[in-house]
Amino acid sequence: MKAVAIGMLGILLASATATAQTAAERDRILQDFQQSVAEYSTGHHCLDLFPEALNASTPAPRIFTTPVAMVFRQLIAAAISAGGNPTAMRGVNTPRHHVSVLQPFPATERNAFPGLLANALPSLPPKLEYRLIDNDLVVRDAEADVIVAVLRDALPTTVTLRD
Repeated sequence: MKAVAIGMLGILLASATATAQTAAERDRILQDFQQSVAEYSTGHHCLDLFPEALNASTPAPRIFTTPVAMVFRQLIAAAISAGGNPTAMRGVNTPRHHVSVLQPFPATERNAFPGLLANALPSLPPKLEYRLIDNDLVVRDAEADVIVAVLRDALPTTVTLRD
């Protein structure tokens, strides 16, 4: 009986429709996200002028906290399920890029961000933008051309989005 209960809990947690917070909690989490990106925008303006100032001692912005990551994955899953017909994106052996925060944005990943997701996610300050690198959601500082935040596996591994 205990195994069945644990299995049901696992299914509930893995479900794209499962929500682990109330609407008020979700709004507070999204406000925390908005505050984090606003703090980055005002506090890291020197990166625009001196991108070479990035070094190992530069603190990484804390944008995709665990609660924010959970809400973003829910928003993305809802947008994908409401958006139509996803198709297989890649095979099992396809290599993945593993980008890091405060690293230059890869020149090979300058694809347009899908409107389906842009409409589902909170807006960003003017100099920041969302991008996808493989199945990871990235917040990019367009002026400094640097990665500000990475949400690993934001998209299911078998989904591609058409815009």
